[in-house]
Amino acid sequence: MKKILAVYYSQTGQAKNILENILKPIFSESEISVTFLKIEPDPDFPFPWTSDEFFNTFPESVAGIPCKLKPFDIDLNENFDLVFLAGQVWYLSPSIPVNSFLKSPEAAVLLKNKPVITVWGTRNMWANAQETVKQRLKEIDSNLIGNIVFMDKHNNLTSVLTIIRWLLDGQKGKSRFLPAAGVSDEEIVSAEKFGPPILKSIQINNFAILQAELLKINAVEINYPILKLEQNGARIFKIWNRIIANRAKKSYNNRIKAVRLFKYYLLFVIFIVSPPAWLVFALRKLLFHKNAKREISYYQNVG
Repeated sequence: MKKILAVYYSQTGQAKNILENILKPIFSESEISVTFLKIEPDPDFPFPWTSDEFFNTFPESVAGIPCKLKPFDIDLNENFDLVFLAGQVWYLSPSIPVNSFLKSPEAAVLLKNKPVITVWGTRNMWANAQETVKQRLKEIDSNLIGNIVFMDKHNNLTSVLTIIRWLLDGQKGKSRFLPAAGVSDEEIVSAEKFGPPILKSIQINNFAILQAELLKINAVEINYPILKLEQNGARIFKIWNRIIANRAKKSYNNRIKAVRLFKYYLLFVIFIVSPPAWLVFALRKLLFHKNAKREISYYQNVG
């Protein structure tokens, strides 16, 4: 009997829905069992969020500070043949619950020497979060053998508006002027296509070429200008995190004031600075095509 562990965090159910569709071709296999493990913060984060609550997670997200988790309802001694880790990105970093799981002693046991496939359900920026997860998996001797990314396919500014509406108002569906938020239902249903190559790798117990097979069916699509915007943003976020941390030393009220200042800065950058910056990076891709191709290849793979 082959055993799969599917670990996930989700406030809306999107991450588990994606996992269930990926695993559809595997559920029918009588010689493979699937165990789902939900990451549960204690207490959980709110949904929908208030604006202050949402932006106040920025410092801990960027700094990688874990939160308390509820005990895991699983036998740590159970030996799994493959592990899925599904989550989302908060401020270009793994969400606090996902990061907290990876830094837990339980994860160090469950994932040690195990092949792991990461699965992201995100707006359009995930590369920096994936690099963080790569490093943590390496630290606990896990073997990252696959990565699948599900994104909102609308343009950058539209996806910002829809995700803010979803997070703060709880409205995922389309409205008069905006499309539905998050990963589309069609994309989630199509996740089933990733099941067969994963199933084959499990059956032959060989994951060496799995990511190459997943890339053939568009497991990781990269918009180069968005990638460069994310890389710049990750560097700036570290500066803002230090600013907020210094303010927080004085008082919690000072922290909130700094967080609000960051919020207005972020919105200014997204709506005013990022459109011309996107054009600059698109031109850079044309002028330095070979370098861009190498960079895209790196982020598409799991090395």
